[in-house]
Amino acid sequence: MKYSADLAPTAELPPTLLDETDLALVNALQAAPRASWTLVGQALGMSAVTVARRWERLRSRGLAWVTAYGGPFVLQVNCSAYVEVDCHPAKVRAVTERLRLDPRITGIEHVSGGTDLLLTVMVADLTALSRLAIEVIGAQEGVTAIRSMIATHLFTEGSRWDLRSLDLHQRSLLRPGDDTPPAGIGTVAPEDRPLLVALGADGRLGYGELAEVTGMSESTVRRRVTRMLREGSVVPRCEIAHSVSGFPVFVHYLANVPSADLARVGASIAAVAEVRMCAAIAARHSLLITAWVRSIPDTRRLEAHLAERFPELTVEDRWLTLANAKRMGHLLDPEGRSTGFVPMDIWA
Repeated sequence: MKYSADLAPTAELPPTLLDETDLALVNALQAAPRASWTLVGQALGMSAVTVARRWERLRSRGLAWVTAYGGPFVLQVNCSAYVEVDCHPAKVRAVTERLRLDPRITGIEHVSGGTDLLLTVMVADLTALSRLAIEVIGAQEGVTAIRSMIATHLFTEGSRWDLRSLDLHQRSLLRPGDDTPPAGIGTVAPEDRPLLVALGADGRLGYGELAEVTGMSESTVRRRVTRMLREGSVVPRCEIAHSVSGFPVFVHYLANVPSADLARVGASIAAVAEVRMCAAIAARHSLLITAWVRSIPDTRRLEAHLAERFPELTVEDRWLTLANAKRMGHLLDPEGRSTGFVPMDIWA
């Protein structure tokens, strides 16, 4: 169960290009990214045709989209990491442009604070991370230093964050079952990897469309995708451009928590509605927390709330995202709109 930090609303918020119905539609797909338009329409009190038309308008403008990526197996079988990159100031943009085309670098943020770029990386193993860090990231002209923070446990991540635009009844229609994550570690077999890559570009692709893209039969696609979703080896996620989300400010906290308290504190922080990602990391800090908030002052209010709620937690550093060039494979413009896609492939 999520709870809000009850941050005081700012006096003025930036205007949004989305109306309440658009926000509810995005929220519906955050709750159930591959739900049928009939079900989404039922939850929103609209026809299937209307919600499909509205979604296509949002998607075609890059304001919202559905992606998909590997589930817990990436963390537990392969390797997920966050890489700090220091650059010569004049080279930050050029380094970003080159790195954002790499299929193993799924996210790139230009941040304030103690580093220049924060990369989200998914690779096959620690050896692959070493090669990527040394031969690709560190070899870029203008890069002066890199530091890797390897995720050891994800308490929450972006697929569980939402706009909070739906009521409980609407959510129950979209998610009639239990929200408990699948037990065990569902992995992706080599023959299923093309499906995972294709769903990254558009997590709502139908079975026929996936069959056409991958060359598999539609019955094979249906069986394999159904299994992958059931096991949690593929995670669909509805995204929204930050400029129209109502939460345009991203903040990252690097924190330390005593090892004995880490599991409890991390799980509780994950329940804070503003928190989008909370990961235990193998690095000089023990916890990386990412939140989306409404204003820059809210970053301090959220930190104060965390400090009061969790006295075991010590925030050692904090970064604000100045620009988000790539998020889960999707290339973004300065307003956070999707302008393209680089297939995510941890085995590249």
